[in-house]
Order: sequence, then C-alpha cells, then structure tokens
Amino acid sequence: MTARWRILMCVLFTAAQARIAEADERPITSLVPADCIVVYTARPYSDWNQGKASSEEASAGGSHLSAILTLLNASGLIPREGQVFTDIAARLPLLGRYEHALALLDVSSKVVRGKDKDAGKTSNSLRLKSLQSAAIFRTGGENEDVLRHLNQVVGRYTNTDVAKLTTERVGKYAFQRLVDERLIGWAIWEWGTLGDFFVVTFGEGAFARIARAYSGSEQSLAEDAWFKFATIRAHGDRALVQWFISLSQLEKALADVAGARYQQATSAIGADKMTHDLWTIGMQGRAMSWYRCYRRDGKDVLRAYSDPDRHPAHLREIVPDAARRYAIINVPTRWLVDNLPAAWLKAQSERHVARLTGAWERLAQETGIDIGKNLIDHLGENVVIFDYPPHPLKVPIALTVAIEINDRKAVQTATDALLSAWGRYLDQRAERKGTTLVRMYVKRADDGVWYIQAGILGPSMKVTDRYLVISWSPAAVREAVAIIESKQAKAKR
Repeated sequence: MTARWRILMCVLFTAAQARIAEADERPITSLVPADCIVVYTARPYSDWNQGKASSEEASAGGSHLSAILTLLNASGLIPREGQVFTDIAARLPLLGRYEHALALLDVSSKVVRGKDKDAGKTSNSLRLKSLQSAAIFRTGGENEDVLRHLNQVVGRYTNTDVAKLTTERVGKYAFQRLVDERLIGWAIWEWGTLGDFFVVTFGEGAFARIARAYSGSEQSLAEDAWFKFATIRAHGDRALVQWFISLSQLEKALADVAGARYQQATSAIGADKMTHDLWTIGMQGRAMSWYRCYRRDGKDVLRAYSDPDRHPAHLREIVPDAARRYAIINVPTRWLVDNLPAAWLKAQSERHVARLTGAWERLAQETGIDIGKNLIDHLGENVVIFDYPPHPLKVPIALTVAIEINDRKAVQTATDALLSAWGRYLDQRAERKGTTLVRMYVKRADDGVWYIQAGILGPSMKVTDRYLVISWSPAAVREAVAIIESKQAKAKR
C-alpha cells in the first residue's frame, strides 16, 4: 500500500469522526441484529483487573506480542501459509483495549463434488457460499488505534491496482467500502463510525444491517425478549465475557445444503432440540463465575459451571495467594470426551473422518494404551484455573490449569505414551519434509515435566498425586506445582 493510499484512508475517516459530547451508554448488543447466528462480547482488560490496572497496562502484553510478531515476520521465520494467523494474533491488542463484539450475522454453504485420491472415489464436500460478519469496538471516538491496525491488514492483502475504496451511506451514516476485484462478489470490507462505536464488517450488506440495528430500524439482539430474559438469569449484568448462539438461525442458514450434517452434529452433543444458548463469564472478587442459560424443546434451563459461592474448599486452597483471578469449573469430563469429538467428526467429510479415525487407531496400537481406560476415566470433573505465575509479557491467556485426577500412575503412563508418540510423529514429519529452520519438538525433562519447544519453550504439563497441571512454560509448571503441593501439605497439618 502506498503512502498516498494510507493518507487517503485516514483523511476519509478523520472527516467522518465526530466525537459526541456524552458517552453512548447503550449495550454493545444494541448494534447486533436480533436474528444473528453467533455473537461474542467482552469488556476491556482494565475491567477484568477491577481498576487495578489502566487500559494501557492491560493491553501492554498485546503490544509486546505485536512487536514480537513483527520481528519474526521481518526475519522471515513465519511461513507464508501462517501469515493470516499471525495477522489475527497481531490484532489482539484491540480486544484488550476496547469493549468489543464479534458477530456472525449470516452464513451459507454449497456442495462441491471432488475425487478422493486415497479412496479413488467421488466425495462431496461443503464449501463457504457467502458470509456476513462484524467486529464492533466501543472506542468513544478514539479510533486511531483501530485505524492503524486496519491500515496494516488492508495494506498487506490489497493495493490500488486491484481494489477500489468508496464512501457509501446507509440512512444518515457514512461508511467506507473496499472491493477487491480478485475476491468473489460478496467478499466486501466495510467500516465506519456509529456514535461511540467503530464497526468493521465483512460480507455484502453487513454494515448496513449493523447500522439499522443501531438506529432502531431493525430489531437488535439487546431488544430480543429471550436474550434479555437469559441475560438476567445468567448474571449478564456482571459478565466480562458472554457469547450467544442461535441454533435455530444456524439450522435455518444451513438447512438447504448441510441440514443432515448439522442434525447429526447437534444430536451427538445433545443439542438437537436446542434453539438458544447464552454463556456468561464474570467476576466475584477474584473468583470467576461461569453460567449458562439455554432453551431446549421450549423450556429454559440454567447451569452454573463455576459458582464462587459453592467452590469446594479443598480446591480453593490450592489457588496461589498471588493469583489475581481464578476459576473452579465443574465440567462433565467423560461426557465432553465422549460427545464433542463425535460431534466434530459428524460435521466433517467422509474422507476426513476416515483419516482421523485411522490415525487414532494407529496411535492406540503403537502406544498400547486404552485412552479411555488409562486416561479419561481418571480425570475428575473439577478444573482449577488461575493466572499465576504471571507471564513476563502480560499475555492474558497465559494461565495455569489443574485438573483433578484419581490415579497418578495410570494418568502418568497414558500421558507419557501419548506425548512420546506425538514427539516421534513430529520428528518423522520434520525429517520427511526436511524442516530445519522452524520446527516443533515435544520433550520430557528429568523431573517429569513435558513441554513443547518451538524456538522458545512453550506449553508444559506435569502429573502430580492429585492433579494434572498445565501451564505456559516448564518454569511456570514447576512453580505452580511447588505452590500446590505446599498448600496441600499445609492443609493436612
């Protein structure tokens, strides 16, 4: 992208920016159409810290992350096929600085017939036919950071030779539209300001729908009767994060082409008669709450996966005193393991199912381990999560997870076998492809800590007498395990 093109974009936006005198206090879901399919909303990280840190401090980790990714990209260490994921990661600071909503407004699919080279027969695959999505940021008129990131993404993937930027209007609201002649007709980028909000959309007509919800000419999700009811039931007033799925709208969108596959997948997870599903995550002191309200077969159900008033004492005791936040989550481990993979497989093509099933069977044969009997059956239904030890780059998702277990020897044997097999697979794959510059290793330290090494030491785990502990580095796992075991010993005295 040329400097002139960048300047043009900034001038157009600057002219459109008119910061209103009073803050727009409306909920961010008032910009999302009521008939959306999925929406995720979250407050800025400064709200997560309950006033203990400014928004600048809270997003510092994201800024460090952007700098690291820029360095890796400039050094040529990020392969071309991974560039899109790098660009997504580099946008994370925006999610830390602003309250935001990410919404899937509409989607459709089509069947593509192809030939399975391995099986030697024709198979059907589903491909994306069209899409409408949106990212909404409550900026209060301070749009410079969003514009900078937008310029970077647009500059990487398009230029003035193949793209056309125009100013459009929907009602009284002006917005920008970018059309790239290399993309399919519906793949249009649009963005602009709506009061205190900055909106970026993808898909033809998406910005207009957001604008209509904002102006009140189209019903918004915030006005939907069931959503308002569920928000109250699931303690949405104190939620830091929430996501809503309209399974009825999703089924309607996929009915013509993918209806059978959708029904199989939802049936596998017991959601075949579910129409609405709302999840919320909030804080009560430093303890995290997690509630869910859903409608199945015309009846509303409330589930509390993490209720701070009911956390078991023996689990609270292992949380480090220095942890700023923690959650104790009750999860149906056996149900998740039995049903989620099955549901995911139901949504895949026959070719993918055959390959994955074959790989899983080969792994079981190679290790001689019955995964269900030797590992899954020994995992408890309580999971403790906390933000300690702190990550040096303040990465918010760098957490420690402790999963209850009831048989250390069985879990140790199973995890050792599985991770050893994974490590051999990565080594063999690297040898086949001749990978020497950037590759991943799975290693085991002398003290029983398993870790991933990809240039730097990454996610790690260790089995203790009562917990399977996972954290963001070997050092983090060791420190967390030392604290947990010290607290357990103290509780026994």
